[in-house]
Amino acid sequence: MKKLFNTPKKAIILVICMVVVIIAASVIAFKSTLITKAEAKIVALKDAGLSEAEASALRVRFEFDDGRFQYEVDFYNNGTAYEYLIQAKNGEIIARDIDGKGNGNNDMQDTGNQFSADENSSVQPQKDVENQPAANGNSTAQSQKDSLDEAKAAALRDAGLSESDVTFKKTELDHSHGTQVYDIEFYTSDTKYDYEIDASNGTVLEKNIEQFQIQTNPTDGAINSSNNDYIGVDHAKEIALNHAQLNESDVQFAKAKLENDDGGVEYEIEFYSGRTEYDYTIDAISGNIIEYDVDYD
Repeated sequence: MKKLFNTPKKAIILVICMVVVIIAASVIAFKSTLITKAEAKIVALKDAGLSEAEASALRVRFEFDDGRFQYEVDFYNNGTAYEYLIQAKNGEIIARDIDGKGNGNNDMQDTGNQFSADENSSVQPQKDVENQPAANGNSTAQSQKDSLDEAKAAALRDAGLSESDVTFKKTELDHSHGTQVYDIEFYTSDTKYDYEIDASNGTVLEKNIEQFQIQTNPTDGAINSSNNDYIGVDHAKEIALNHAQLNESDVQFAKAKLENDDGGVEYEIEFYSGRTEYDYTIDAISGNIIEYDVDYD
């Protein structure tokens, strides 16, 4: 032991190693108290009344938000989008968003259902019923739908549009600085609107209005427009649509523009199909897809 501590440098190294080991052990111990991704997935699917085979595009993400560890679980079934927030500590459903069934539950709803995992990692719900009348749930759902409808109407009123003029991309209950708000996004043939509406009184708290950026051939903008090597914005749009397996009649283009990025010239192609947003970056000369993103809201 004397030899080990015969210099201050060795003593410091030993202390650092001991601290690292203690921290690593603490992290492992803490993680062992949380439910797993598989268990969070079971919670969401059980609440939705679906099996894993019936859920498509199933995604589970572990994250830290609002001072807590949680899982975000997203999946689809027959055109209905499901989004769950699951408390990682105890399997509680923090909030759910079910969009597409036409039951009015297309906003993120806070819920108090408690879930726990048994020794076989089978997550079972323990719902707090307390002899509430069956009609109470329907009344709550109707109230939430009315509140969402009021928020959508407030956004449309501010934009000077009617519901028939727009396609809604996002209608979601959220929290901002301790206040419940609705995130309302919709678009027309040439403009995207993004609103934050106070859920309690329908006041417009924040808005962003963005004009779509569409370029057409032959100029392709101001970036060396005379360069005949460029594939052209129309061809770039065609490449993106083919990759997405969509027709031009199925989508609304929000952006189709030649841009210079870090010395490379590329086409930024963005379009919507219903509530789904597609974003492509395509090499202006080769036509290769550099990157793409699909956002299912």
